[in-house]
Amino acid sequence: MLKGIAGRTAVVTGGAGGIGSATCRRLHAEGANVVAVDLDVAGLQELANQLGERLITVVADVTDEADTERFFAAAVAQFGAVDMFHANAGVESRVVPVMALDVADLDKVMRVNVRSAFLGAAAAVRQMATQADGGKIVFTASIAGLKGDAGVSVYTASKHAVIGLARALAKETAAQGIRVNVVAPGPVETRMMRPLEDGLGALAGTDGAGLQAILKTVIPMGRYAEADEIAATTAWLLSDEVPYMHGEVVTVGGGLYP
Repeated sequence: MLKGIAGRTAVVTGGAGGIGSATCRRLHAEGANVVAVDLDVAGLQELANQLGERLITVVADVTDEADTERFFAAAVAQFGAVDMFHANAGVESRVVPVMALDVADLDKVMRVNVRSAFLGAAAAVRQMATQADGGKIVFTASIAGLKGDAGVSVYTASKHAVIGLARALAKETAAQGIRVNVVAPGPVETRMMRPLEDGLGALAGTDGAGLQAILKTVIPMGRYAEADEIAATTAWLLSDEVPYMHGEVVTVGGGLYP
């Protein structure tokens, strides 16, 4: 068991998705109280059926300030504190060159990937600053936030923004006992990869399956990550096992980056 998780409370946004639900399951298995937040009612219900006690689900729009305050308030009302926050909600972008940029796509991706991270982080810090033990925050970014690839400028820009937010926030919160870190996955075996494979495959003159095969040849470990592997890293960063890790970006890419 990881130190410092059992009996404490975690809020996870995007909690019904691939990485989010895996993180909820891992933290719950470690003994945490878990608050899973998502707009996916069916996905949240499935998670509730799996985990039962020590879990509450909140249907909320993470891009909305009032909803963000509401799900943090629900966590405190149910469990008394928020010790861990996983800012995980995110969406993929369409794969298009910058010259063909769809502004609506830009606005949607930035709203979900960046605005929600700002709102959630602000609410988390406000709550954690009132607690004697502070807290821990982990953002889900991507190795796309550390480099650039053709066709995914919108998604790439959003994940660069998340990493920049985390690095700035880390400078603000250390004195309050609030640790801030980032997990930056490479390709993960989740729903989000399918439209990205299709779009990037079209740019490369192949289909989604062909693009997946290409990616697996350039990933040194020869495969995508499983969501549980990202969840394990997130839980480690949220635990007391690594008390001096602060402002770090931890890549989980099977050797793909750097």
